[in-house]
Amino acid sequence: MLAILRALFGRLVEIILLRRGPEQLPASRTLLVLMIALNFVGSLVWAGVVAVPAVDALLQSVIACAVMLLWYRWALHIAQKRERYLQTLTALFGVSALFLPVLMPLVGAMLPYMEKADPNSPPPAALLIMTMVVLFWGLLVNVRIVRVAFESSWLGAVLLVLGEGFATLFVLGLLLGDPSKAA
Repeated sequence: MLAILRALFGRLVEIILLRRGPEQLPASRTLLVLMIALNFVGSLVWAGVVAVPAVDALLQSVIACAVMLLWYRWALHIAQKRERYLQTLTALFGVSALFLPVLMPLVGAMLPYMEKADPNSPPPAALLIMTMVVLFWGLLVNVRIVRVAFESSWLGAVLLVLGEGFATLFVLGLLLGDPSKAA
């Protein structure tokens, strides 16, 4: 079992490094559920970093997960590539779970600057640049996963990823109120 998890971790790292695509992952419901569970755990840890009640963070995570699952099920159905669903979502959730430990300290360090928003004390440039690079790399990896899964252009993949993000914010806003509090 440990060897299987190590191999999975290696494949996810290869996906993050843009060397492999989601087709390299096994099409397994169990593995998808494991990646979703890792994201739920990550959201609870994230709640501690950004000082959000754990119940709210878990609720937001459940809603975001449901929107992502439905969004890509619908999109892959429309594209007539339903067989790629498990691998694509496993890759998206797995990559997200691996980016969270890198992103948490960066956002935690940026939080005091974002909360007071004082133009006289901006965040350190290195911190800002590093945070933006990690966020951009995460977006790039997600877009590449979607591009490979859908065999689409980069523009089409960007639109799908951004559309899912906006749909998530929309649903969170509808169900939980103010979207700025939900994000």
